[in-house]
Amino acid sequence: MTEQHVNSGGKAGFLGGSLVSVFMSISSSDIIETVFYAALGTVISFLVSLLLKKLFRRYLTRAKG
Repeated sequence: MTEQHVNSGGKAGFLGGSLVSVFMSISSSDIIETVFYAALGTVISFLVSLLLKKLFRRYLTRAKG
């Protein structure tokens, strides 16, 4: 039983250390850049979906009529 507790503690320590090192290597400019690109991608995706929706409606009305 003690062996499982030690292994879990070792895994938690390894994971905690890895997360701390990752967070320390990320700068605020990287976070701002990521947020900017995520927002830009969202807007472009939305606009493309609206455009495709409009084109498909136009194509379907011509095909029916």
